[in-house]
Amino acid sequence: MRRLGALCIAVAVMTGPAHAGEPLRENMSAAGFPATLTVPVGEGAAPTVLVIAGSGPTDRDGNSILGIKAGYLALLADDLAAGGVATLRYDKRGVAGSKSAEREDEFTIDSFVDDAADVFDWLAARPDIGPIMVLGHSEGGMIALELAKRRPSIAGLVLVATPGRRLADTLRDQLAATSGPLRATALEILARLEAGDDVADVPVPLLALFRPSIQPYLRSLFALATASALAELPLPVLVIGGGADLQVSRADFDALSTARENVESRWFARMNHVLVDAGPDFAGNVATYAEPARALPNGLADVISGFVLRAANRP
Repeated sequence: MRRLGALCIAVAVMTGPAHAGEPLRENMSAAGFPATLTVPVGEGAAPTVLVIAGSGPTDRDGNSILGIKAGYLALLADDLAAGGVATLRYDKRGVAGSKSAEREDEFTIDSFVDDAADVFDWLAARPDIGPIMVLGHSEGGMIALELAKRRPSIAGLVLVATPGRRLADTLRDQLAATSGPLRATALEILARLEAGDDVADVPVPLLALFRPSIQPYLRSLFALATASALAELPLPVLVIGGGADLQVSRADFDALSTARENVESRWFARMNHVLVDAGPDFAGNVATYAEPARALPNGLADVISGFVLRAANRP
């Protein structure tokens, strides 16, 4: 995987505020990644959160080619600004207009961690930025934990809907809950990948999940132990989970929340994976993934901004 070169800054494009009280939003290139810096109005060097989006080529708003169009990270940035917290969100590698994903078979989770490190360094070099926290959503939380090992200057971590168990165990649970003739084959392939093997004989219906070119990436994910990684980090950590999350379970939340002492946590009983309230109906839950601009759960931004402000003021 080719590392990014020197840090670069493009001329910022101002898109706000539209009226008094709205945050300032600056569109820019952060280390070569299209990004938006959202800053509270009337603040000095506000505490700033670097936001790392979830799985794969996901944009700064949290949307992806997989049909997610909820824009929940953009909404969260505005809500955090209202609480005195700035954010930087960036389009991950593989999003149109961002860095190329290059060859899929040469890509691992470290590729995304490298990118996040470049963006963090770019942000840290700005003189108008206060203490920097990192917020990771879903797989972005796994990236955030790896980034924190490399950048001890990170002032705190917020892990939202982040897997707390090994990802192979989560995927195994999801496969075990399905039915059909390919379930046993899928579980066998999973076990072989977890053991570090290459699997060339993947049935066509399973190629989307286990195609040979994605297997190096999957093996790199399976090697991560997020709860163990959190236990070794001394910095302040906030863990957030949701009871309507179809991807990340209460067991993941509990594993992270109890990984060490002094982990702050908050459980939102009705929040789903795209950070909106959802009922028990599966179809209705999934439908929210393509419903932009739905309000985030009451208290979510307050919990995060409160944590960030406390972490920023630690001696």
